[in-house]
Amino acid sequence: MTKIYGVTGMPLSGKTTVAEIMEEEMDYAVLDMGEVVRIEMRDRNIPVEKTGEFVNQMRVTHGQNAIAKLSTPYLEEIIEAKNKIVITGMRSWDEKTRFEKETNENIQMIAVWTSRKTRKQRRQKRQREEDQKGDQFHERDQREIQNGVAKLMALSNKIIKNENISMEELENKVNQIVN
Repeated sequence: MTKIYGVTGMPLSGKTTVAEIMEEEMDYAVLDMGEVVRIEMRDRNIPVEKTGEFVNQMRVTHGQNAIAKLSTPYLEEIIEAKNKIVITGMRSWDEKTRFEKETNENIQMIAVWTSRKTRKQRRQKRQREEDQKGDQFHERDQREIQNGVAKLMALSNKIIKNENISMEELENKVNQIVN
């Protein structure tokens, strides 16, 4: 049996950090849907500042679970090697159900919540190219909400408040949920 967790949340909430904790401390393999988008865009010679447009167009053309469809071959490859997987960056209930259909597994969702103020501060520090060249902060938040992240967070099995806590406290919260 394969154990799969999904991690969702607004941009810069700490989704990747939660997945890294699971990878490093609990031996989970990570499927980062954001990285899948970056790979697919690079393969299609689409500049990083067009990320929002690319993702929106994929969803218009292929449905709300378009990024899950794009990520499925990567997930299948991981499943061949590992039986503990964390998928980070899910944005909609449709994506969750698509992965459940593809894997015949129930995916436990973890929502990571962080305030807008803290997320804005993280954006300034992170310096990821898509943060610097892509949508403005508010526009990106609105796009994520329209794509379903708020619903997925609301329906998640567990929530982590990642606000004004140390890395050790975050690790403890993740351990309490996963172990």
